Order: sequence, then structure tokens, then C-alpha cells
Amino acid sequence: MSGRAGIKMDAPDMSASLQMKTEDFVFSAGEHWLAATRVQPDAGAASSVLTLHGLGQTANRHTIRYVLDHLAGYGLGSVCFEFSGNGDSSGALEEACLRRRYEETLAAAEHLDKREPLTLIGTSMGGHLAAWVAPVLKPACLVLFCPASYPADAAESRFDGGLARPGPYPDSPAYAGLREFSGDLLIIGAGKDAVVPAETLDGYLAAAMNARSKKVVWLDDCEHFIHRWLPHQDALRPQVLTTIRDTILRARARQ
Repeated sequence: MSGRAGIKMDAPDMSASLQMKTEDFVFSAGEHWLAATRVQPDAGAASSVLTLHGLGQTANRHTIRYVLDHLAGYGLGSVCFEFSGNGDSSGALEEACLRRRYEETLAAAEHLDKREPLTLIGTSMGGHLAAWVAPVLKPACLVLFCPASYPADAAESRFDGGLARPGPYPDSPAYAGLREFSGDLLIIGAGKDAVVPAETLDGYLAAAMNARSKKVVWLDDCEHFIHRWLPHQDALRPQVLTTIRDTILRARARQ
């Protein structure tokens, strides 16, 4: 773990010892049905956290559960779902595009409790989407894992091999969205990321000029697929989860 952002061990992870309620459901977004799971600290609790997964045939809503289960242990309810063409959702991945996923993100957000300060958690392409929709959803907090960034003209490009590679594109809708973001930003980067260049994360920080706070945590030995790696890091995982949790709770308290 890099010294560029200090993580200290805080309270132990209590989430595993606390009861929580999970509920699988589906919802419509355009012509598709999207599969989702609600993770709650108890039945009837508000859902204020939405997660957005990345690109790829194997991307799904389940890999982020180690984060959501931890948050539920501290009273934070969440919704994770799969975009069309992934997991249990309908559709074909090669027919999807960023614009469609933008609209699906907004449809998923309808299943959050808007009376609560919202948090968006995005991974890779999901980070791009979280920042892009920020001006609409106005989250109190953004947590971005290895966030990708795409140029504005990629919004309609189908995922059939023609999508631009992630990079620090000045006209990225993600950067444009962040310029309007006034909440708390936490970015978790992978030191060995061969998919998203480090300069992309620099672009996120530069764009977040109006953020209330912004911080980058670098995981030096991690590659791009962070949720395959971090759950197995017994010493590091609790520290990262504590940082995520504390960032979200501080953002909520400031609203």
C-alpha cells in the first residue's frame, strides 16, 4: 500500500457478526429487466448506496458484496445490480453502450431512498458512470475503484470491440460530471493497473475542483481487477473497508 494516502487500522470489522437482510429483485430499464440485490442492516432499512460494476462478460453484482456486507454492519443499506448483458440481467453485452448504462444507472437509483444522503460506488467503467450521473443524482459521496474514463464520442459506441480504451480524455463525461460534484470523493487505485492509466485518476482529481474532500488510496500490489484481489488480503482489507465506511459516514453527517 502506497504512502501517498495513509490508511490506519481503525475499529475491527464487526459486520460479519451482525445480522443483515438481503433481497433479490428485478426492475425494468428500457426494454430490459435488470437483476438486483438489496443489502440491508435490517428489514425495512433505507437503501442509500448504489454500486456500479465494470465492463466485461464476467462482471456482476456479487463481487462487491464484501464491501456492502461491511457497510450493512454499520447501518448502511445498499443496492447492487447488473447492467443489461451481464449476470442475471436480460440483453446481450455486445449490444450495450455507455449511454444505455447511464440510463440504467438512473433506473437503478429509483430503488434508493432519496430522503437519505446518497453514495455511489463505481468500479472501472462503473466509476465513469458514477461520475457522469453525479450532476443528476447529487450524491453526498463517490467511492471509485480503478475508475475508467472514456471520451464524449464513446457514449454510443457498442461493446462489440469498438469502444475506446480508458484514458485521461479531457472531454470525458466523467470529468464533466465531477466538476459539478460538491461531496466527498474517495478513489482507490491499483498500483499494477494495466487497464486504466494512472493519469486517468489524476484527471479525476483535477476535475473534482468543487469536491468537499478528495483522497486517493493506492494499493501498490493490486492489478486492475481489484475485487478479485482485495477480499483475500486479510491485513489490508479491513483498513480499506474502514476508510470507505468512514468516508461515507462523514459525508452523510455533513449533509
